[in-house]
Amino acid sequence: MMSDNTRFTFAGACLTLMLVACSGGASPGTPAVAPLAGASSSTAHGWISPAAKKKKMKLLYVTDYNSSVVLIYKQGDTGAGPIGEIETGISSPQGDAVDKSGNLYVANNGNNTVTVYAPGASSPSTTLSTDIADPLDVSVDSKGVIYVADGGASGEILEFKPGSTSPDATVSMSHPAGETNAKNGDLYVTHNTSSGGHVSVCAPLSTSCNDLGITVEYAQGVALDKHGNLLVGDIFAGLIDIYKPGSTTPFRTITTKYESPSKLALNKSDSTLYFADPANFSVDIYNYKTGTQDSTFTFGSGQELEGVALYPGQKPGK
Repeated sequence: MMSDNTRFTFAGACLTLMLVACSGGASPGTPAVAPLAGASSSTAHGWISPAAKKKKMKLLYVTDYNSSVVLIYKQGDTGAGPIGEIETGISSPQGDAVDKSGNLYVANNGNNTVTVYAPGASSPSTTLSTDIADPLDVSVDSKGVIYVADGGASGEILEFKPGSTSPDATVSMSHPAGETNAKNGDLYVTHNTSSGGHVSVCAPLSTSCNDLGITVEYAQGVALDKHGNLLVGDIFAGLIDIYKPGSTTPFRTITTKYESPSKLALNKSDSTLYFADPANFSVDIYNYKTGTQDSTFTFGSGQELEGVALYPGQKPGK
């Protein structure tokens, strides 16, 4: 977790990251859309409603860093408040992910673990901790390989085969931030250096990755749509840039004024884009086709929402 004025030094150059949202800092602006009615922080923790356990229920999982809880909502019904909250095993959570079977994976920055929850469960079935020093995001591919973006001293991607409790492969990477997996299992990772934000792609269980040649101010969230287009959240510029496969120039840009597009998630039909906005203690919801904001829901100023994950989620294509 980065503090309000985090300094990274690269070969004598110093990059200052003015992330006012982190550690409960002040908001850089006012959300463009008023919060939904009834959206407020709940004091009940560690409960799962019957609705959240239904196999066909469309769910949204939101990580709350400051309160050490994962909030569960119905997709499209966030104004009604959470239908569950997971607390056991959760410690200052950052990114989260859901696999094709509905298992939830949470990167816990507070205790350097990744916890895994079966559908409808509030206690972890698996906890990974070996070699994890500063987990910032987690993703899982269609074969069950778990990828952990670790912001430890050197920065790396840790890769765990299904059933492994120690990494089976490791990739060194400067300041990794966000992750997503393509349909073929390839991992897309945002990372940052003194020259700006970048995106790399890594084959499953590889020990090296290829930089795609994309540069933004500060890269955070990343997602793929059904056509294989790449979405990159630039939290300094307040933009989500969208790139066609193989391109280094965006063909579309979604402007998110006064917002920080952190972790990104597309719904199954590609119609709705969710992103965590820690600068405003909120989750913002956009119409992906038009690039316009549909709604937002916020919490008290002590809450810092870092990750979003959907089940069922969008199946990245091509």
